[in-house]
Amino acid sequence: MCTDSTCSAPSPGRRALLGAALAAPVAPLVWSAAPTWAGVDRPRLLVFSRTTGFRHMSIETAVSTITDLGAAHGFDVDATEDPTVFTHRGLDAYDAIAFVNTTGDVLEGAQRTALKRFVRRGGGWAGVHSAADTEYSNPFYTRLLAGGRFLAHPLEQPGLMVTESATHRSTRHLPEQWLIPIEEFYSFTSSVRGRSTVLLSIDESSYLQDPNTSNLPTGPENPFPTYPGVSGVMGDHPMAWTHRVGRGRSWYTALGHEVTMYYDDRFTQHLLGGLVTVLKHGRKHRR
Repeated sequence: MCTDSTCSAPSPGRRALLGAALAAPVAPLVWSAAPTWAGVDRPRLLVFSRTTGFRHMSIETAVSTITDLGAAHGFDVDATEDPTVFTHRGLDAYDAIAFVNTTGDVLEGAQRTALKRFVRRGGGWAGVHSAADTEYSNPFYTRLLAGGRFLAHPLEQPGLMVTESATHRSTRHLPEQWLIPIEEFYSFTSSVRGRSTVLLSIDESSYLQDPNTSNLPTGPENPFPTYPGVSGVMGDHPMAWTHRVGRGRSWYTALGHEVTMYYDDRFTQHLLGGLVTVLKHGRKHRR
């Protein structure tokens, strides 16, 4: 395992692992049928993508992809970066909320209260990628993430996902191991195992956790701050999970940094499964 700035290339064993995964036959993706929604009216999802920190280039593609998924699978999508929609009345129009590549503190006092009320009363919440790099001063938001706060990430590279749930809607279409050609793999301040149901994890032997953006020199080519000595090695490394919050349901995936992920059927089905999970929960528990 590589843990210092001298690391530059995968070991022979790691290259063999990645080569075998790339060479393995890929089964055709079987898309699930459109959900059957109870009642006449279509469920509604609020997609929120405000940033006050780093802004991902994939946001526009992510929002467009989710909008298309809604059109194809029977739910309506409203997308906004305006935090003033976070009022009790404003959120009551929705069954679930998705924070998509948000960063920094994006809500204020009463807006945070409205989100908390929404979820605790049974609403669904989904987080994509840098949703874990959001609202650090909001204790309830940390609960939405089951404590899985962003710590660091290495440079973009291939990595091997391990499917931990063969039955959950967001992972049941995936093979036991899923090689992602290129993505930004987050490390977290702690593992959420035991506080949530882990759906995906990453094989840390399949990629270089370090050096990461917390210990690369700050400069024009790397605008991230420097935190000497921080390592991305977790050992147990969940990458997607779900848990209850009050009467509500939370689902999070660390994937979704790269624009190319939104053109990968396996990821978009993973994303769809998470969104449908929180929409169905919100529809059932808020009606």
